[in-house]
Amino acid sequence: MRFLVVAAAFSAPLALTISVNPAAADPQMLAVIETASAVPLRCYNGECAAELTSICLQEQRATPTPGYRYYAHNPGTIRLTGIRRDGSRVALLVEKALEFSAARGYSAVRVSVAEEVLRRHDVAAVEISVGAGLTLVPEKKSSDESHRLTEGDIELGAGPLRQTATAIVDRDTDKAHASQVLARMIDDLPRRGRASLDVRTGLWSAAGVAVAARLSKRGVHRAKSAYNGCYRQTRVGDVTLRQCLARTHDSFIQDLNEDYWEAVKTGT
Repeated sequence: MRFLVVAAAFSAPLALTISVNPAAADPQMLAVIETASAVPLRCYNGECAAELTSICLQEQRATPTPGYRYYAHNPGTIRLTGIRRDGSRVALLVEKALEFSAARGYSAVRVSVAEEVLRRHDVAAVEISVGAGLTLVPEKKSSDESHRLTEGDIELGAGPLRQTATAIVDRDTDKAHASQVLARMIDDLPRRGRASLDVRTGLWSAAGVAVAARLSKRGVHRAKSAYNGCYRQTRVGDVTLRQCLARTHDSFIQDLNEDYWEAVKTGT
C-alpha cells in the first residue's frame, strides 16, 4: 500500500468547484467512519475481509464502481491487530498488509488482507480499528491529467472537508451508530445465497449485541428495528437478509451524506 505526504497547512473555502467528466475522472475521495470497537476480518478463500462504513467527501466527482481500489491517506489512524492461538496479540504494519476497495458506491468500503499475512505472522485471526479522520484516496486510473485528483484536491478532502465530515457523520449517534451495527451483521451473512434459518434468527445475538455496548441506545434501537423489519421482509422472495440490511445501511448513510454535502455548500 502506498500513501501520499502533503503539506499540513491548508486554507480554502469548503465549497468545491470541480467540473469534470464523471466517466473519465478519478472518483470521490471517501471518509471511513471511526469504529466504535475492533472489527473482525472474516477469512474465506485466501482472503480476510470486512465492510466499513464510509461517505463521499466530493459530491461533484463520480461514485466509485464496486471494487475500485483506494489507499489510506493517513494510515496512522488504523490499527491492525493479529490474534494468536494462545490469545496473545501482535500489531501488524498497516501499509504493508491492508487493501481498500469500494463495496457499494460510497457508503461502504471493503478492507482486506491476504490470509498469507496471517500465516506469516503466525496469527489465527485479525481485526481492525479505525480512529478519527481516516481518509481514502482513489488509485489514479484516468489517463487525462486534467481529470485527476491534484495534491490540492487531496489536501482539501483530507483536511477541511474531512473535518466537516467528522463533525456531521462520525459524531452522529443515531444513523451513524445504527450503520455500524448493520455493517457487523452484514459481515456475518453469506456473500451469496440465503442464510440458514439458524443464522438469520441468531444474527442479532451473534453480531449486533457484541458491538451495541459501545454505541448509543438510539442508534442500537434503530439498527434492531431495521433488522426486525428486514427479517420479516426476507422470509420469502429473492431479496436476501444481507441485501436488505445493506440497503438500509446505505439509506442511513445517504441521509448523513446529504447533510454533509449541504454543510459543504453553505460553508457551515
